Amino acid sequence: MPTSASATVATETGSPLRQFARRHPVTLYLLLVFGLGVPLMSLPVLAARGVIPGGSLPAAVGLDAERAAALLLTLGALLPAAVIVTALEGGRLAVAALFRRMAIWRIGAGWWALVLLALPALTVALALLLGDRLLPLGLDGLADELGGFLLGFLLVNLWEEASWAGFMQTRLEQRHHLYVAAALTAIPFAAIHVPLQVINGVTAPLQLLAGFALLSVLAIVVRSYFGLVMRGTGGSLLAVGVAHTIFNRSNNTDGIAARLLEGGHRQVAALVATLLLTVVLGVALRRRSAHS
Repeated sequence: MPTSASATVATETGSPLRQFARRHPVTLYLLLVFGLGVPLMSLPVLAARGVIPGGSLPAAVGLDAERAAALLLTLGALLPAAVIVTALEGGRLAVAALFRRMAIWRIGAGWWALVLLALPALTVALALLLGDRLLPLGLDGLADELGGFLLGFLLVNLWEEASWAGFMQTRLEQRHHLYVAAALTAIPFAAIHVPLQVINGVTAPLQLLAGFALLSVLAIVVRSYFGLVMRGTGGSLLAVGVAHTIFNRSNNTDGIAARLLEGGHRQVAALVATLLLTVVLGVALRRRSAHS
């Protein structure tokens, strides 16, 4: 364990960029995320409008403009930002530790059941109570859902949460309470999603502001849930990536909940279900900590 004197010496050595990364890792991380992410997300829009070539490329690989932008954001900005700042801050060992957290799978059957099943099951149950109707799910639908889950998890959510949860939220939790860290992470998390609204045709400033505000509130709840999963599983970013994918599949129009439900209450049910899980999980982990 380094002393305060040795930590100060470590901080003051190295290049100016390395010193800045050690003093202000979250600031540098966000500068990279937005500095790289926003230009990259604009590429599918510019291509679709003929400003640059490649307008047909997303469709050729089965993506629309929104999904192409999300993929570029994740692999071209979020993951590189986390890896670059981690390397500047702590070197190769720190980067290796980040990637090891992405492979933590021994978290117990109970945690896997909670992460995989609790949110969609509770979402469907609440939507039915609110008046939605249950639809049958055949083998084809189940296969499509499995494919959608694997694509979302492997292409986006695992790497996305290695960045948001593994880098930013983890560092903020070193200085703040879990829920404060979640709220502080939620604001840039919501902000970087605003360009996706523009891609979907929302351009009025007031509409964008309202969308950002609503997404920020949702993100505070969701990131609190992810933070609790991360803490309860011993820092497993694999579990957090799965939890993020399951949330999307419970909330989005092409996920498991949408396949099982007919009606207009699915998204409200998903938010309430996430909030209930967050409260219950927070109480359970607090009690476990008090008795340990």
